[in-house]
Amino acid sequence: MCGRYLFKQNEDEELHDWVQQLNLSDVSDLSLGEIFPSQKTIVLKAPDSPAIMRWGLKKWDDKGLIINARSESIKESPFFKEHLAMRRCLIKAEAFFEWDKNKQKNIVHQDEQKSIYMAGVYDDSTEIPTFAILTDEAEGDFRKLHNRVPLFIPEAYLQKYIDDGADLLEDFRNLKQIDLNWKSQAAQISLFD
Repeated sequence: MCGRYLFKQNEDEELHDWVQQLNLSDVSDLSLGEIFPSQKTIVLKAPDSPAIMRWGLKKWDDKGLIINARSESIKESPFFKEHLAMRRCLIKAEAFFEWDKNKQKNIVHQDEQKSIYMAGVYDDSTEIPTFAILTDEAEGDFRKLHNRVPLFIPEAYLQKYIDDGADLLEDFRNLKQIDLNWKSQAAQISLFD
């Protein structure tokens, strides 16, 4: 689940503000559109505190990256529990991508083109901090596409997740999941062939 997401489709005022806050003169080494694992992009250490991080925590055996963490077991995980307790972040996105049974890529978004906020954890022990997205079991119609979704944090609770996310994780998991729409990218691409 969630092997790619759409951070920003176009430059906007918010992105401009974040670039200024981060004191960046050049964003060419950042990924700002479709984000793939291992790419460097902007995530939020707090709702108004952008940071540059790379997607994927190094595995304990140094063989690959962990890009997602199951929210239902993260508190007991020897690898993740300290990250959850001490280093939570938010991943803001316009959409994420999921593949169906036929291996067709689908773009998934919330109604009304609202941004989504995904719960995350990060590791700042490396030169460039790294992050992983928390996932949860999918509900409702979305299960037709995939059995996992990102753990979404409603905009009204962003700071609460940063401050108390470890203690309130079950409460966040028990919130009603947002309504999601998806569209096959294959169908969209074929329109322009």
